Amino acid sequence: MKLYISKMLSTILPVVGVMCIFGFAFAGNIALGWVLFVALALISGLINTIFFRCPHCGKAIPANSTVNQKYCPLCGEDLGMRPSRISYYGRCRKSKKGIMRGISTVGPMVFVVSLFILFLIVVAVFGVDSLSKGMGRIAVILAFVVSVVLAIFCRIVVASAAKLDKDAIYYSKVPFIWKKYDIDDIVACEKIVKPFYHVNRGYVFATSKEIVAIPMASYAGGQEFFKEFTDRIGQSMPDVRPDLVLSKRSEQAKSDEATYEHMVAEYKDHFGEGDKK
Repeated sequence: MKLYISKMLSTILPVVGVMCIFGFAFAGNIALGWVLFVALALISGLINTIFFRCPHCGKAIPANSTVNQKYCPLCGEDLGMRPSRISYYGRCRKSKKGIMRGISTVGPMVFVVSLFILFLIVVAVFGVDSLSKGMGRIAVILAFVVSVVLAIFCRIVVASAAKLDKDAIYYSKVPFIWKKYDIDDIVACEKIVKPFYHVNRGYVFATSKEIVAIPMASYAGGQEFFKEFTDRIGQSMPDVRPDLVLSKRSEQAKSDEATYEHMVAEYKDHFGEGDKK
């Protein structure tokens, strides 16, 4: 079985299982719906474990790897998979005031999908008539709260956001909390510590406050954001694609990490605690 087929099946089967719960609940046989859901979920897991394996190292590729996975996250070799047109990475927008904003879609997508699935489960358990009263209403509220928590958690773990105006770049790892870095400050620090692209950490640059790493690959649809940023700081835009996911054990990742550690050492030499004060 080809890798992209096994990945597609392992992703779609649990969704079909959830739809079975919903459909058989209305048909008056929710127990059969749950049986089909469990069966399809198990088949999905078996397909992912048995068939979604690296053709080079032979190891099972983790289930959280995306359909855009190009390199094995275990050995770093090319899996031979073509990038999917579907991506949950980021988008970039430019406001009328000229402020560019790179936004990850991971959080919103997790919220929508989880709320949809939980809502179907609530309907299957309590019925449509009970959604506006009693335990049904409480279950709907809990489904909404759980979806929000999951969205925020995923946003923090795998995503980020950035915005750029004429004077500074802003970076947010935690929703609604922004850090500001002045462009002039970044350019001044370039003379001492040169920025570079790290395959795992993202675009790394130094400021007088700290070393910053913004995960460029998180913005599949917004590479113009980083093109604008690198132009402003006088650097060349690296060739970044969202499917270029490399293992931390790959030679490129090891080389980039060594470069990063050297950058940190240089930074500490020039921006010690005494200089900051």
